[in-house]
Amino acid sequence: MKPIISIVGRPNVGKSTIFNRIIGYKKAITEDTPGVTRDRNYGEFEYNRGVFILADTGGFEPLAEDDIFRLVEKQIHVSMDESSAIIFVLDGKDGLLPQDVEIADILRRYNKTVFYVINKVDSQKREDAFSEFYKLGVKRFYPISAIHGIGIGDLLDDVYSALYDGEHRLRENNRGFKGSKSRREGLDDEKNKQKVPTDILIAIVGRPNTGKSSIVNRILGSERMIVSDIPGTTRDAVDTKITFKGREIILVDTAGLRRKSKISAKVEGYSVSSAIRTIERAHVVNLIIDAAEGISHQDAGIAHMVISRGKGLCIVINKWDLVKEDNKQSEYGKVVMERIPHCSFVPIVFTSARTGKNIGRITETDIKIFMQLNRTINTSELNKAMEGFLRKASIPRIQGKQVKIFYANQITTYPPTFLLFSNHPELIPEHYKRYLENSLREKYAFTGAPIRLFFRKK
Repeated sequence: MKPIISIVGRPNVGKSTIFNRIIGYKKAITEDTPGVTRDRNYGEFEYNRGVFILADTGGFEPLAEDDIFRLVEKQIHVSMDESSAIIFVLDGKDGLLPQDVEIADILRRYNKTVFYVINKVDSQKREDAFSEFYKLGVKRFYPISAIHGIGIGDLLDDVYSALYDGEHRLRENNRGFKGSKSRREGLDDEKNKQKVPTDILIAIVGRPNTGKSSIVNRILGSERMIVSDIPGTTRDAVDTKITFKGREIILVDTAGLRRKSKISAKVEGYSVSSAIRTIERAHVVNLIIDAAEGISHQDAGIAHMVISRGKGLCIVINKWDLVKEDNKQSEYGKVVMERIPHCSFVPIVFTSARTGKNIGRITETDIKIFMQLNRTINTSELNKAMEGFLRKASIPRIQGKQVKIFYANQITTYPPTFLLFSNHPELIPEHYKRYLENSLREKYAFTGAPIRLFFRKK
């Protein structure tokens, strides 16, 4: 069992910087702009033989009336509910503000272990000046500088002591948490971990406001992500681990991908970079399309990016319940393939996050694609199939030379990659290479999985 520790505080006090510092790498977006973090962002770290799950949360604004802050606040309360301890971050430069007092009052109602951290304390002089924080009625504060790493060790020493005993065992009162069933199974079901040791990393990408977070919420069966009609609500790439039919899956919701000309704020630039990095590390990518808006040039670009990086791809047509009944899925699918012809091998799932229709098919399809990415074809079987392809359509003489392909073998997976040996590999025309790829797909499917062919001189 791994205890969860939530980091809370008003906007722009350095919560995400502390999060990145503790887990040891830059996972959360950090920017000197209030409200950058919105969804809960989880990361795992080890300290003194203890294993912890750290949750970064959005800026707590108890007095704000904006709808987006109400959504953020809901996520913060869910995070604190499931936590064994809470790190409450205050700003040493700003001093004690009314919002801090309000948050402290809310925390007292939770009856949790709370660590009061004063961030941005990078000198002894500044440390001497925060006596005003004692108005909160707290005996122990932790002055730190997240940017410089000052004071983090003292904080983690006490966090460890509060949650683990002297023999490195989790204390009885910290042996569980109240997370959703899907998240609890994904993080703590050791039996499932032994059965399926490999995590499948599935990314959710697409243009802004296509319903990516709503789909994630449906898959998880809870309001894990903030959902809003405001484009750009999700900015960080947020990981959630679940178990689905015996498979351990890491589900990643990402920020909406805009064209470069549309990226006006620096933080949105970070969000796009984060989404692209998520595609780089994913096994399978779900490209979410708004059924009413249809396929755009940018969607085709995202699909090309996914395939060129050797990732599995599933096209998800969301909001299908809003499309007229006379619009058939088969006809819509033909239009999709006309717009992105290089995705002819990619499955299409028609769904509705609002009604929940076909939500389960998304994850089922992703797992099938993952299996195709990992598919291996026996060398003798592959060469027997290749002989048939060559007999059906032989390579014509090129520059007076008879080009031959002697044999082939599969050299790797993720994606399936094949090496073919020829007497003149440099003369094999592109159209014939496409013929061989299409023939392999016709025989072995490789649904949703890109395949690569390399040619070498014998």
